[in-house]
Amino acid sequence: MVIVNPWITLLSFVYFIVAGFGAFLFSRFIVEKYLEISKSKYFKFFEPVVGISSFSSFFGVALTLLYYLLIMFQYE
Repeated sequence: MVIVNPWITLLSFVYFIVAGFGAFLFSRFIVEKYLEISKSKYFKFFEPVVGISSFSSFFGVALTLLYYLLIMFQYE
């Protein structure tokens, strides 16, 4: 059974909030750059796809990092 330090577990909730806000800022930055690059109306149609994929990618990497941090600090 994996037992994680309780302080690390409590701080992981703060990590969720920070990672979500960071993913939002990253997604907004990527979408702004995408809209600057794309001049065609057809490519601007894919703005939601670019936003969703950049948000999901950043948040997924952040959660994977959290998983490895929790496993690294587990009790034996």
